[in-house]
Amino acid sequence: MQNENVISDEELYRLMCTSHNKELAFKTLYTRYKGRVYGYCRKVVGDSYASDAFQETFLRFYTSAHPDRNVTNVIGFLMTIARNLCLNIKERNDKNVIEFRDLNEIDIPFLEEETHSDDTLKKMIQNALDLLADEYREAVYLQVYSGLSYEEISKVIGKPVSTVRNRVVRAKTKMRELLSGYFKEIHK
Repeated sequence: MQNENVISDEELYRLMCTSHNKELAFKTLYTRYKGRVYGYCRKVVGDSYASDAFQETFLRFYTSAHPDRNVTNVIGFLMTIARNLCLNIKERNDKNVIEFRDLNEIDIPFLEEETHSDDTLKKMIQNALDLLADEYREAVYLQVYSGLSYEEISKVIGKPVSTVRNRVVRAKTKMRELLSGYFKEIHK
C-alpha cells in the first residue's frame, strides 16, 4: 500500500473491500475520522452513551465494506451511520438534549485565533449553543465542527439542502444575537 496520507477516502474504502488490505485501509480511515465521529456522538447522546455510539458506528462502517457498495463520501457515510445510531439511542433512552459540556475539549477554530478566547467567552458560547433547538444545534455542529458542506449535511440528516442552509443561518443568527451583548462589552 502506498503512503496513507496520499490515498483518498474513496480509494481507502475500495481497499477495505479487499481482504488483504481491509484492516490497514480501515485503520487509516478510523484515524482520519475518529475525532469528528466521537465529537458528534458526544454532542448528540452525551458522555454516557458516546463511546457505545462511536464504537458501533465504526463497527457498522467496517462491516459495510463489500465490493457492491460504492462510497464516494466517506465522512458523510460515517456521519450518517453515527446520526442514525445516536437518534436510536436518544429515542430508546428518551433523551431530548444534546450536551455541550466542556468546550475546552472541542476544537473551535474561531476561538483559537481570537484574543478574547477566555473562559467567559467559552461559557457564553456554551450557553448560546444550549439555547438552540436540537435541529439547529446539530446543523451547526455538522458544519462548523465536522466541516461538512450543506450538501453533505443534507444527506446525513435526510433533509433538503435549503432546510439545512436555513437551519445553519438561523442558528448562527440566534447565536450572534445571544452573544452580541458580550462582544459589545469587550469592545468598549
